[in-house]
Amino acid sequence: MTISFQVDDAIRKVAQGYANDTVRFAVQHHHVDLDGTDSSIQLLEPMFAHLDEDRARAAPSIERVGEFSKMFGSYVGEVFRINHGAQWGLVTWRGETFPGLKASSGKIFWPWGRVQLRLTSGPSENLWPYYQGLIQGDVAQ
Repeated sequence: MTISFQVDDAIRKVAQGYANDTVRFAVQHHHVDLDGTDSSIQLLEPMFAHLDEDRARAAPSIERVGEFSKMFGSYVGEVFRINHGAQWGLVTWRGETFPGLKASSGKIFWPWGRVQLRLTSGPSENLWPYYQGLIQGDVAQ
């Protein structure tokens, strides 16, 4: 199955806004300073654990999960883009089109979807190993 990618600067601008929202959210709700470094991705997991507790008490709406997926996924994507080189755009795969990135290595990935998987599946989908795989070029999604 072929994956295609089209650079889209509007997606980059939206992702930057969501990433900034994530930084504010982390400070306001968790007293965590996300500084844009690779290692800051590790700081997301305790926030996700808190969201897991909320999910156990009351199932969040699809819209709420989508908002958090965009926020945190944009932060992950922006950290990677700035530190390792990538472009935001539209990924088309299996007949669907959605926001994602193409790394300077050519790898295509979509952190919004990966964060959604973490939010819906729990800690077994920890983002730190995923992000390390992106850095090493081992992850294609």
